[in-house]
Amino acid sequence: MINSFRPHLRVLLPVFLAAIVLIAGHASPGAAAGTAVLTGKVMDIEGRPVEGARLFLYDTPEVRRSASFISAPTGPDGTYRLIVTPGRYWSMARLKKMDGYGPLMAGDKHSGDPAEIELAEGQEMSRDFTVADLKDARRMRSKDREGPVTISGRIVDQKGLPVRGAYAIANRTEKTGGLPDYVSAWSDADGRYSLSLPPGRYYLGSALSFPPDERAVFLKGQVAIDAGRSDLDIPRSPGEPPVK
Repeated sequence: MINSFRPHLRVLLPVFLAAIVLIAGHASPGAAAGTAVLTGKVMDIEGRPVEGARLFLYDTPEVRRSASFISAPTGPDGTYRLIVTPGRYWSMARLKKMDGYGPLMAGDKHSGDPAEIELAEGQEMSRDFTVADLKDARRMRSKDREGPVTISGRIVDQKGLPVRGAYAIANRTEKTGGLPDYVSAWSDADGRYSLSLPPGRYYLGSALSFPPDERAVFLKGQVAIDAGRSDLDIPRSPGEPPVK
């Protein structure tokens, strides 16, 4: 009887072994992936710690979407600590007035274009971030007695088509580098922006990144901003006048 079963055993044994290997593979997964730690401080443009900011990590340079990792809000000392899986990320800090998520709005602060970082397994990296106010990146030292004037309109390209995701920027002096004196939130799908300014004369322009890079474009000459001016289109062609 036993001898008659041996041929069947030789046939079934590989099947049993394969089943055991398959079950073992599901029951004993590989070791968990290692981790890396990113720490640092979030500060304002005057070097003071920012409370309530969050650090966002993305696995691609496209940051207008859900983040791969988000830190807890920073404390009174502005510090954060984020444990992630090793890899390549694009990082930025944000401080939102309403909540910690969603698109940037006027009055929110962020650290500008995402900074690329590479985190190896077991590594602890320290990186500080400076966040600026989207509505007024560099607050003027002088106090204006008159209330601000809000101008709005569209940012358009050389063909007159709307530019989405651009910033309207304004400077009191003729400068092209560094942080602008005033900056709007992102323009929407129709290219529309809104920018609040104290009455006065400004050099107006637009930028495709924050802080502005070499792609920033300014209109020719100063533009008078007062209570009588509220609607203004900003073309992306250097030296062109604004369009009422």
